[in-house]
Amino acid sequence: MTVKIDIDLKAGFLQGLKRELLDSLSVEERAIIEVSTGEMGNKPDAVKLGWLKMRTKEAWTKQRYTKALARTMTTLRDAVAQAESEKQAESEKKD
Repeated sequence: MTVKIDIDLKAGFLQGLKRELLDSLSVEERAIIEVSTGEMGNKPDAVKLGWLKMRTKEAWTKQRYTKALARTMTTLRDAVAQAESEKQAESEKKD
């Protein structure tokens, strides 16, 4: 099953992320990011939970959504930090 997820990269810190980092996330993690950014980010939690249920075909609670969002943000922060350190190490090699 392929799920197309459209993540609004103009929303907040996501604009600085490379598409490869977002593509490395699981389907659930991408759905979490999509529902918490852009137009969906301003919707009530009940709408977000319903949308997540529609996308993932699983039941969602506010607690599950909150924990999944925190976990996904941590994953993204770690991926960005790793990419930055690799980039810095690469530039030091050139010098």
